Amino acid sequence: MKDKGSTHNSDREDIGRDEQENKVEAEISETDRDIEKVQVDLDKARSEATEYLENLQRLKADFDNFRKRMLREQSEFLKMAAHEVIRALLPVIDDFERALAHEIDGNQVDEYKGGMQMVYGQLVEVLKKNGLVALEPAGEPFDPTKHEAIMKVASEEHPEGTVVKVVEKGYLLKDRVIRPAKVMVAGE
Repeated sequence: MKDKGSTHNSDREDIGRDEQENKVEAEISETDRDIEKVQVDLDKARSEATEYLENLQRLKADFDNFRKRMLREQSEFLKMAAHEVIRALLPVIDDFERALAHEIDGNQVDEYKGGMQMVYGQLVEVLKKNGLVALEPAGEPFDPTKHEAIMKVASEEHPEGTVVKVVEKGYLLKDRVIRPAKVMVAGE
């Protein structure tokens, strides 16, 4: 038979053990809730990351398409610009061909020269309309961005560093040098 005191101790131990088990179960339950919350947060973060990645990939594809479209449009624009210039030059070519096909005798030389000057004027006008400007810098200070010095010459009329003579015209196309003028510059 059990002693009443030992039964009482055993009951206390059972109660203590039950309380401890309840605490452990409560902690486990709380930990499970925390894990579920972390899992929900993780799933949400993964979903957002996937959405951000998809958005980034779409933006990259859109940008690539935009870049390709801009290059294609720029290429088409350049083709059309060249097309317009060539079309404007065709009448000049026609006039040159007519002039070259025309037979001249000795007393028509001045007429022929006048016709060629007229065709040259047409050509220059077409080029000017398309942004070409001739550089004729005689008497101006030498500018290495627009001129190419091919020789230095002694000159009493011009200060040092001044363009004395233009050997070959230079050209600007829409304010950009496409060929520097070849010049002789005053200097020692």
